[in-house]
Amino acid sequence: MSNGNSNIDESKLQFENVFSLPIVQYQTKDTSDMNKELKEIILKKEKDTPTTNKSNQGGWQSEGDFFRWGGSSIEKVYNLFLDLISASTKKLDFIQTIPMDFHIYGWANVNRKGHSNIAHIHPMSTWSGTYYVDAGDDLDESKCGLFEAYNPNLSHLTSFFPGLLAGEYLIKPKTGMMNLFPSYVRHGVRTYYGDNPRICIAVNASMRIKSP
Repeated sequence: MSNGNSNIDESKLQFENVFSLPIVQYQTKDTSDMNKELKEIILKKEKDTPTTNKSNQGGWQSEGDFFRWGGSSIEKVYNLFLDLISASTKKLDFIQTIPMDFHIYGWANVNRKGHSNIAHIHPMSTWSGTYYVDAGDDLDESKCGLFEAYNPNLSHLTSFFPGLLAGEYLIKPKTGMMNLFPSYVRHGVRTYYGDNPRICIAVNASMRIKSP
């Protein structure tokens, strides 16, 4: 590091962080009634329907037809995702000249004590996200089943300040919280140790160019 006698005028530096990775979090308000209804619907479906087996290690995961189940609470959470995706897309660093919308599909998840999700990506989508209907027990970070997103630039781990720059980004789930991230980002969920089930809705959203 410099001894303080720098030959560089730092005020003249043009310094930019490029190739940024957007991770979005949004805490909803006034959703307790919606969450109660969603919880009842999902737990009933869990009893009546066998799980799919994808990234989930234990727990239950529905098919990707969640938004076709019907009901006002499901419609509300669908519209929340639409609005979050629209607002987040507007934050990206490109000029909004391309008319677009998004096709969204979703699935429900229930994790109980000892359950987790292995690291994975969601190919053929644009945004992916989660809404926590019930985050379960409020545990410390070593037991609460943190959501984990991994830096997609693997080469930085060994070549650019190795061990000093983060290789992962962690989010502690909260009831009523939404998160959103690019679908190419490798992500997973650490083991959850709560006694009460964690219930969430996951989505994939694919961009579609609108016809003129």
